[in-house]
Amino acid sequence: MKKKRGLWVTLALAMTITVIIAYASTSTNEAGVLARSNTLEDPNSSPFTEEKSIDLAIDTDNPIGDTVSGDAVIQKSLTVNAGYGHIKISMNNYSSHSVFVSLTHNSTGKVYFSQEIAGKENFTWKNFEQGFEQGVRVGDYTLQWSGGGSKVNGEFSGVTGSSISDVMN
Repeated sequence: MKKKRGLWVTLALAMTITVIIAYASTSTNEAGVLARSNTLEDPNSSPFTEEKSIDLAIDTDNPIGDTVSGDAVIQKSLTVNAGYGHIKISMNNYSSHSVFVSLTHNSTGKVYFSQEIAGKENFTWKNFEQGFEQGVRVGDYTLQWSGGGSKVNGEFSGVTGSSISDVMN
């Protein structure tokens, strides 16, 4: 009798751990959409085999970056695709005066950051370091640079990823 009870306890524990691991490895964005993987799964494979790995990735189909120069206010567009709600944007101000940079989600008007960057300085924004641990909304964004009456001279680059670890570096 003790052997049967021990077997049932062991099986129940193993199933509980498996469910917790499976749930923890599933990533969703703010809209509840599962993160897209660049790895095709074999329909005959078991999700519990040692060989299987989940490939969370950077959205290489959606590069972010451009130069910003010439006017006192410059707006640049960028898009966050479904499954890639984690974002890192590095901004370099090459002018000698401060600029103000903001990131706004176009369809909701939500401002994710508004930051002053001193002359000849840079700033890197990562969603998870600024209170958006679950990622940002999917959609189109405006990255606005304002020189406060002076001409803007800078550049930005960035990546979007399906997990925080994709945009850490």
